[in-house]
Amino acid sequence: MKIFDLKDNEVVISPEILTIDIFSEIWKEDKTKTKLNAFNDFKYIYHLCDFNSPYNNYSEEKRTEAIKEEVLGQKDYTPSDKVKQACEIYKKLKQGPLDVLLNSVKNKIFEFSKFLDESEIDADSTVASLKIIDSISKVVSQYKSLEAAVKAEKQDSAVKIRGDKQVNSEFNE
Repeated sequence: MKIFDLKDNEVVISPEILTIDIFSEIWKEDKTKTKLNAFNDFKYIYHLCDFNSPYNNYSEEKRTEAIKEEVLGQKDYTPSDKVKQACEIYKKLKQGPLDVLLNSVKNKIFEFSKFLDESEIDADSTVASLKIIDSISKVVSQYKSLEAAVKAEKQDSAVKIRGDKQVNSEFNE
């Protein structure tokens, strides 16, 4: 099921999403005519959690700040508990085993990078730093292979049909 889509640089919600309680609650709580707050919450969820978000390559910390500033235009935006809960549900709905593995590997690459950036060169850190540097090309190559597998899996899960409609390929077997 496609939950969110990006069309003309705007997050578009599928009507099915409102059948999921937490998303419906976020929608109903926004009493404004334009539903701007709900759409901002949904934009936040999409850009933070979706593999296809342009912010996907950021670390989670940098991604959160960039989304607040660049997408919502609100540096002081604080996601509600419901938005945080919706993020967790969204991740569960969208992630398969390869997605989970890819995110784990990506997080470790960010940790390696942070270690290399922050460690002082001394007798203790030199050996660890050299081991990371020596093996980083293998890690990056494996990450890229895994990322390609995830992209292929995502493309295989949706079959394009006439117009802009999509059908999940698992129902076509």
